Amino acid sequence: MKEAIVLAGGLGTRLAHTVSDRQKVMAPAGGRPFLAYVLRDLKNKGFEKAVLAVSYKNEQIYEYFKDEYLGMKLIYSVEKEPLGTGGAIKQAFRYIENDYALVLNGDTYFDADTDALFSLFTDKNADIVLAAKKMPDCTRHSTIKTDSDGKIISFLEKKENKDGYINGGVYIIRKSVFDSFKNGRFSFEKEILEKAQDGLYALLSEGYFIDMGVPEAYFRANTEIPLLFGENIFKAAFLDRDGVICKEKHHLYKPEDFEFIDGAVQAIEELREKGYLIFVITNQAGVAKGLYTEEDVHTLHSFMLELIRDKTHIDGIYYCPYHEDGVIAEYKKYSPDRKPGDGMIKRAIEDSQKKGIIIDLESSILVGDKLSDIEAGKKAGIGKNILVRSGHKEDLDSHIPDIITDSLATLTDLI
Repeated sequence: MKEAIVLAGGLGTRLAHTVSDRQKVMAPAGGRPFLAYVLRDLKNKGFEKAVLAVSYKNEQIYEYFKDEYLGMKLIYSVEKEPLGTGGAIKQAFRYIENDYALVLNGDTYFDADTDALFSLFTDKNADIVLAAKKMPDCTRHSTIKTDSDGKIISFLEKKENKDGYINGGVYIIRKSVFDSFKNGRFSFEKEILEKAQDGLYALLSEGYFIDMGVPEAYFRANTEIPLLFGENIFKAAFLDRDGVICKEKHHLYKPEDFEFIDGAVQAIEELREKGYLIFVITNQAGVAKGLYTEEDVHTLHSFMLELIRDKTHIDGIYYCPYHEDGVIAEYKKYSPDRKPGDGMIKRAIEDSQKKGIIIDLESSILVGDKLSDIEAGKKAGIGKNILVRSGHKEDLDSHIPDIITDSLATLTDLI
């Protein structure tokens, strides 16, 4: 029987502003928990049992996965008090029948060749074999040094902007490694890996790797992980900017005048948790009218994205600087991008296709504060077109929108 131990007890402090109400491995990627993909990968690689080493908010994990997932048996090794990585692995080994097991982090996905790991483990009669990942930038990671036989000679401290192989957090470990350690808290990395003299080997791998413990990587995982598993159909939320995300101000372009509407940032993250990609589509006729420049538009959007950098993520921003009544010659013209035209929506769809992503329009939504927004969504074939009262107050009794609600914040409960 192929058995694995998955470390799933982390506090997720680096994601505190992003997934504060969830256990870190339960943070959604493509609308389902990140851990679901880790377990699916184990199943695909022939594992029949996984022991989940859990502690913080472990009830969230059990409520979702129960005692079996995709036909793979799940056992929960619950820490009554923090045990560190070493203590957690030692305790989890109580549920392992073999004298060794695959051990991996539940908040990291590394497409390592586990069969090759097992082969190296057997061939070298090793105590520990780890999968090492080649990284172009090791600023955030310590690196490993091996001899020509694959034996790990040393662990090197973090180094700035230099490539190297890092510990990818996937191991084959012999149970007896922990015999000399008493039950309790200790670090697997510090107390065992970095002090090991013999029996420690590395398999160098070029497989896909992502550690979603920091916001930037977590947001990338939202699309990269589903795509890796062949899931390329996504739903999207197309959001107008002024009056939906930020407060309506006449021809807004200065960062100092920018204000989020209450609850908008949290609503965007809730939409992402429901599996929506987020696109902003905004008319910017002020460019054509000579009130500000495209550079000003980019500056404002960069400012907006910086404000939400650790909280949520926007997958794309599209704007239309053209208007037939403009005074700047190059912008004084009709454009199908300008709402109620659907050009910006089409551009978002086309750009997504270049990344291998198919937008399911029927499952998608558009949110705007003007009927021109709604008309653009309907023209594009978007399934639900929603008018909010947080911006312009025009035609709120119109039959054109599919839903009318107060704001982006009140929308998420309706869908």
